[in-house]
Amino acid sequence: MELKNVTEARPKRLLHLKASTTAAFFAGLDWRFYQGEQWVVSGPNGSGKSLLAALLAGRAFLPGVRLTLAPALEERVALVSFDQQREQVETGWLQARWHWLEEVDHPIVAQFLAYDSVQEINPFEIRPDDSAARQRFARRLEQIRKLLDLAPLSNHWMLHLSHGEMRRVLLARALLENPRLLVLDDPFAGLDSRMRLQLIAILAQLVRDGLPLVLMIRHADEIPPGFTHHLQLGDACLIGKLRPSGLGAAQSPPLPSAETYMTLPPAPAVPQTGPAALPLVELCDVSISYGSRIIFNKLNWTVRTGERWVVSGPNGSGKTTLLSLISGDNPAAYANDIRVFGRPRKVGESLWAIRRRIGQVSPEMQCYFNDAATCLEAVLSGRLNRDGLPVRPTRVLREEALRWLALFGLSAESAAPFGSLSAGHQRLVLLARAFFPQPPLLLLDEPCFSLDQTSRRLVLETLERILSERRQETVIYVAHRTDDIPQGFNHELRLTLRPA
Repeated sequence: MELKNVTEARPKRLLHLKASTTAAFFAGLDWRFYQGEQWVVSGPNGSGKSLLAALLAGRAFLPGVRLTLAPALEERVALVSFDQQREQVETGWLQARWHWLEEVDHPIVAQFLAYDSVQEINPFEIRPDDSAARQRFARRLEQIRKLLDLAPLSNHWMLHLSHGEMRRVLLARALLENPRLLVLDDPFAGLDSRMRLQLIAILAQLVRDGLPLVLMIRHADEIPPGFTHHLQLGDACLIGKLRPSGLGAAQSPPLPSAETYMTLPPAPAVPQTGPAALPLVELCDVSISYGSRIIFNKLNWTVRTGERWVVSGPNGSGKTTLLSLISGDNPAAYANDIRVFGRPRKVGESLWAIRRRIGQVSPEMQCYFNDAATCLEAVLSGRLNRDGLPVRPTRVLREEALRWLALFGLSAESAAPFGSLSAGHQRLVLLARAFFPQPPLLLLDEPCFSLDQTSRRLVLETLERILSERRQETVIYVAHRTDDIPQGFNHELRLTLRPA
């Protein structure tokens, strides 16, 4: 029997990324993505995961790196990332989320996910009849709304969504674009446990539907079924098939040496009678609502000096709102019975006498932080005077701030602009800023957000040292993952999500 013109079928190549050996990122990488593959990307903070996601989506360019997409993928790559969340709030300010009556110019979720918005249709443009396309879009929108449980959010302002809620809405928008390739940059960050499991199931279904995915992750338990290949970024990029056991050992830099660890300044002596015996934070019958959405209904909560509290609950249950009432960022604090450091909130009162005694970090702060400030300036800005201005940076203060940067492995980035850092490194800078003034109260909202395993372990170890060595320091800590909570916390406030 004679065989003629028989060739082995080869899978279609979707993309090819090739980097020169001198490229600033991905040096020497030769990555090919074929039809039928599903890729997981991992790597330490600063290795270029978010940059790679932006390159694939056509939102970035890097000298020495050539990306070739299959024609079917051109203009059909959708991205979900933390940078997109920053874009959604770039016209606002840090406290804008709480001034909801003033934000009528910002879209609500239903408007953001509407056909004209997703398709970026000019309302003044004369277009052919697209009623059939609108009907298909409406059916797809209803499916996605159910998948991501978005119905309760439809009438909420985009600016007022929690971090986890915003992630769900951005994913819905990406799916509504009907992409040929979906790139997800750390999509599980900020999601509660129920939504993480739900997202894993959704991504597994997309894999079964045949949609090619590139998934940047930090935790091995975030890999949905059906992913086949693994790209590990770092000093040497590694490519291979995904093993059934998940990711291999993370290619992360080692922890700083013992010489790097700084001695924490001792906490000021506080007598057990007097201020130390008084509550540090008091909320009495606090009620907060935005339109028909009830956040708190007669909440009573007391935090005493030296207590360590974990605040937990699903996305949208009010965890960040609670911290905003304590810090004074939320104007509703003045309409409720709230005392911080024994002082009630009064209209016209300067907040700086209280804020200068609070160290704080949150995803919202990271969104709004000054990108032009150097990392050293960012840390120094954590120590304020009574007028709310950073104190004059003396030589001693600069050295102490540099030690905090060294503790988190960022000595080389001290003069780098904050905006040039990866999201994980930015979070480390803000943590150094919160710890630097040695405040009596720490408000830490998802401090392990965007951190690789090495940085996460370092942050948790640093917090454990603070909890053990500075007994009078009070900490309120928000986390969605139990393994992001360091040892030493002895109280928990569990919030629930109230129906609209």
